[in-house]
Amino acid sequence: MPLSVKAAALRFLKIRPRSIFELKEKLEAKGFSDDEIAATIHDLIVSGLLDDRAFTKSWINYRLARPFGFRRIIQELKAKGIDQEIIDQAITEVDDKYNSQEVALELVQRRWQRLPALDPQKKKKRVMDFLLRRGFEIDTVLKVLKRIK
Repeated sequence: MPLSVKAAALRFLKIRPRSIFELKEKLEAKGFSDDEIAATIHDLIVSGLLDDRAFTKSWINYRLARPFGFRRIIQELKAKGIDQEIIDQAITEVDDKYNSQEVALELVQRRWQRLPALDPQKKKKRVMDFLLRRGFEIDTVLKVLKRIK
């Protein structure tokens, strides 16, 4: 017996929370019609099981705990189809509580210890690249690198 659209959607949401865009893509890949998908997504939104604002907040909290910088988190959320207004609002809510400079400094200190005995300039370059890949702003990275010895 074929899987219903709603059953497939609930399975995807059981694995992990998803944005509306992500769920729509997953259901399209399974071959469901646009009308079935739209109706299912509408039902899930109305029932509260699918909410881009809640998804965005949980994604930000999850990624900040890793820790990543806002630049990378914003990029990931855009790729998940989240509206820029929702992203901005969620980032504003957590921005006051998250000191990216202190978090980056802590990451640098841990990373610095693990790097082999290299030339200090090479070490700084590696640490800088690491922080940039993690999504920290360049000005934050430069300030942190000035603080390490």
